[in-house]
Amino acid sequence: MIWILYLIFFILSLTLSILGASTWMFITLLLFFVAGSFLTLLYPLMWQKDAEQVKKYLLKSKQPYHRFLYAFLYEQESEAETKLTKIKQAQARKYAEIMLFTQQERWADVKELLQTMKKSDLTLYYSAIVAMEEDRQDEYENYKKQLKDRDYVTWLTVEEHRRNGNRDEAFAILDKQISTLGGLKLLSALHYKKKLLHTA
Repeated sequence: MIWILYLIFFILSLTLSILGASTWMFITLLLFFVAGSFLTLLYPLMWQKDAEQVKKYLLKSKQPYHRFLYAFLYEQESEAETKLTKIKQAQARKYAEIMLFTQQERWADVKELLQTMKKSDLTLYYSAIVAMEEDRQDEYENYKKQLKDRDYVTWLTVEEHRRNGNRDEAFAILDKQISTLGGLKLLSALHYKKKLLHTA
């Protein structure tokens, strides 16, 4: 898809050059091209409603973090660990480690990582998960209350229902949420549902 944008940009630039267009027209064209490229790269990760298309995007991506996500979601845990070692960007590596350590229930390692990261919805979400796991209810409620991302709040609510034995309610909430999600959040919710099916 991105190569089509490059081709369109080249043809338009050539046409404008032949027509003797002014500099501001080239700048406008460049801005549209940059915005289009940005949206093309972000669309599968944030808004794509077809889970298979998001999955294919991760599979074909050359980004180590995306390759880790694919391995984490669809392959063996050992493969995800191997892909994790190839992530060079520090923040992305921490995100990957938190996901993997949470799945492995390495709560002490998760807490240690969270202490090195800036406060965000992601750190609040995982802090809430650890607090829930360690039965620190007041801290859990505090983290959950601070979350601005409603999808994270929904996942915590689903987990509460599951732990309280309300299996049907947990799946009903999750299924309703899945119908509204796209991109990586959609894959994450489907992964979570698959995990619940094996633990509920």
